Parts: sequence; C-alpha cells; structure tokens
Amino acid sequence: MKQGAASNMESGTAIYRHREWRGLRDTAYDFTKWAQLWVILIRWALAHPAQNVKAVLRYRWMFSYLCVPSFFDRLCAGHRGAGLRAARLNLNHMVKDVTDTLTTIFSADGHLHPGSRKAAEKSKRIICFDELLPTLLGKGFPNCETLLFQMYPMFLPSLINQHSGVHYISQTELYGLPADVCPLPSFEAGLAIEDDYPKIGCCMVTSNMPCDGSIMTTMLQDRRTGLPTQPLNVPLRWKREEVQDYAVAEILSAITFLEEQTGETFDWDALKAACEVWNEQQRAKFEKWEFNRTDLPPHTGASVWLYRVFEHQVACGDPDALKNDRKVNAILQKQVAARKCPKSIRHRAVVWSTPANNYPNFNNWLLDCWGIESVCEMFDIHGTGLIDTSSRESMLYGLADMIETSTMRAHTKGGYEVMLFDLWEKVKEYRADMIVMYDQISCKGVGAINGLFEEGARQRGIPMCRVRQDLLDPTSISRRDMRNDVNLFMQTVMNETPLDPSLVEFDDNESW
Repeated sequence: MKQGAASNMESGTAIYRHREWRGLRDTAYDFTKWAQLWVILIRWALAHPAQNVKAVLRYRWMFSYLCVPSFFDRLCAGHRGAGLRAARLNLNHMVKDVTDTLTTIFSADGHLHPGSRKAAEKSKRIICFDELLPTLLGKGFPNCETLLFQMYPMFLPSLINQHSGVHYISQTELYGLPADVCPLPSFEAGLAIEDDYPKIGCCMVTSNMPCDGSIMTTMLQDRRTGLPTQPLNVPLRWKREEVQDYAVAEILSAITFLEEQTGETFDWDALKAACEVWNEQQRAKFEKWEFNRTDLPPHTGASVWLYRVFEHQVACGDPDALKNDRKVNAILQKQVAARKCPKSIRHRAVVWSTPANNYPNFNNWLLDCWGIESVCEMFDIHGTGLIDTSSRESMLYGLADMIETSTMRAHTKGGYEVMLFDLWEKVKEYRADMIVMYDQISCKGVGAINGLFEEGARQRGIPMCRVRQDLLDPTSISRRDMRNDVNLFMQTVMNETPLDPSLVEFDDNESW
C-alpha cells in the first residue's frame, strides 16, 4: 500500500492503527474531544451497569454501540481547523443525548425488567413516534418523554456498523417479505420479527412516510408491540395549499389520541416555547448554509447531515442543542472571517439523493481522495421553514410544514419536480461545478426519474457522477463499489489524478 492516509489503516477493516496526525494544535484538540467522548460513555455505562449489560446481552443491535469511538474517528477523518471542531462538538453533543435516551429506554423496558412495577410506571410516560416524525409535537406533553421508536435499535446502529442490518434484513426475507424492498423498512421489519424492539411506551404514533415499504413495516411493528396506535398521515403533494387543512386535521387528531392515552392535557404554551427554540435552531442552520456558500466552506463532511437529521428529528426545540449550535457557529464564523481553509478543494459538489447509512463518511473520502468538497447535501437542507408562534392555528400549520419536509420526505414527496428543480437551484446557489448523485438501487420512486436528472445535467453542462448504493445493505453494493464508481468517473470523465493515491483502492468490507 502506498504511503498516504490509507497507510494508517488495518488491511481488510480500514480501522486506524493510530490517531490521525493533524498538526500539534488540531491533534491535541481531537484527542481531547475523543477523551471527552470516552468519559461520556464510561459514565453512562457505570451509571446503570447491570441494566446496560442486560441490554447488550438481550439486543443484537446494542453491540454496534460499542464501536462508537471508532465510528466518530471515521466521521472526523481528514478534518482540520473549524471543521474538526464543529464535527467533534456536534458528535459529542449527540452521544450525550443518545446515552441519556438509552437510559430512559432501558429503565422502562419490559424485556429487561419483566414484572417490574417501577419500569411499567416509567413506560406509561413514554410516547413512541415513528422515527420519521419530528418529536416537536411531543413537546406539548412536557410530563412525558417522546421517543423515536426505531431510531435507537435501527437507524443509529446502521450508521455505526455497516453490518448491523444484514441479519435483520435476512430475517425479513426468510419471513417471506419481498427482497427488493428498501433495506430501511426491511431492517425495521426484521427487528419486529426477531422481537428486538424494546418493550416500552403507552402508545405509538405512526405515519405514512416515506413509502409503501414503511407502511408494510408499520403493520408488522403494530402486531409485535401491541401498543395503541394512530397514524399521522402526511399529504403526498405537500406543496399544494389545499392539502394543508388536512395536514393540520391529522395533527389535531394525533393530539386528541395522545391526550386519551397519556391522561395529559396538551400544553400549548410548552409547544410555543419549543417552537421558538426550534426557530432559533433553524436560524443557526441558515448561518451554516451561508458559510458554505463562500469560497472557503468550513462546515462539511459526514457530521453535517447526521447532525441535521438528529436535530430535525430528535433535538428539535431543545435548548441544549441550540447552545451547541451557537458555539459551533462562532467557531465557523472565525474561520470564514480569517479566510482560512485547511484543506485542498478541487471541486465544489452538490451531493444529492439519500446518503448510504452503511457508508456515512463517504463524503469525507471524496474530499481526502479527490478534493471533492460536499458544499451542499440533500439531507442537510430539508425542513427549511420557520414556525409562526403568534397563534395556535399558525403553530399547527408551521408544524405541519415541518413534518411534511422532514427527513426522507422533503424531496421524495411533493411531486418529482421538488427533488429535480431543487437540485438545479442548489447547484447555482452554491456555485457547484459537479454533482454526486446517489443511486439508491432499492428506491423505486427516485429511480423512476434518473433519466430526468441526467438530461438536466447534460443540458446545463454539469458533470454528474452517479454512485450506486443500497442504503443499509453492504452485501449488494459495498463501500468499495461506491468508491470505484467515483474513481472511474474522476479518471475518465474529469481526467483527474487523486490527491491521495493510497485512498483510491483499499479494503474495508470487514470493518464496522
């Protein structure tokens, strides 16, 4: 293997042999934040040791969380300066929130505490939401905890460990469900079949998002959990004014359902306070987008879209998350003002369509190997509206818009023109000179308009690199396959040579 970044990787796994050298100052900062991550994890593990050991032994997906330190190192690979600091601050904030939530889940879990009256009482205060429904609505029930049901056993493990979904997807197919379904709902279905969801909650609010595969999964989950369930249906053509009344009616129906199940009265003042915090979080995000429109974009890499999903779905309306946003923005602002850019940028790319969970740090590799900077990613720009808190009615319509433009919904629904036209706008807005287009082979909806993307790029003279991936399933399209798609494009279409030749070809199929 040639000398370069890959020389620090173990063969077959690409796990780092030692910490990345980034210069004295950045290496010291990275090590400090890495040590803080370990402090958070050790404190969590020791706070409830018996309970956490039970969880690891009971749930197959819990083993993925043991890989978090290595996972965070991959997400920060190649970062320097403000980008490194922003990534580490965001990631450590996320892990603190996740460990707190896991403690809440496990302390109420009937699988871990069978027959426990204390666990049952805690479970009565937990509202379960489908993971694609933002938890902001739950802020109207301040005496209850609103959790995204599939986020912790499915979505997060699929990011940390590329192999975490293989067993559950196989179980779904053995059960007789179609093998060509998107791996995300197939993973969720496998969890239900294996009875690997925590036994928690007083009720469940599901949704029709984002596709027929998810609806199939909801039915299997409903059978397994046995919780009182109500769907919060979201209009498919969400850009049309005439459907907004229906969207609000669905939210009001969900509120009535939750009041009946929790015995609580919906607190409009609490919702208003949370919406105002969320608006400030949005404004902080708008600032980050402005930074990336400059010639020296500071806020890029894997942690960007991951933190956006976390904040939009989990931490919306959370004052602690807002504090973290402001701290990060202050760091980014300093680098932009100083006109510093501690990285080699050859191309400004808009990265479009759904990113691969089993390769979340793919855009880090794009920059380190080929100098392709992901100045704008589709998953980073969903849910752009502010919520008018002047009245209950305006809050409901704002909340409806937030749900309609949530993760995996904003661009895949609303009509093909939403995903198509938004791409051309972002290419112009961010002055991109190329497009990296994920080709999620199991997503039939997006696959239907592949030709329109290619035609539009050709008309505008914008090189578009198509990268095949299968979201959570590395057995059909591997990380190496994804890299090879880019390697071939950059060498034959762009006539480029790699910044780091050692990263062109390496084996990480056995890695987490």
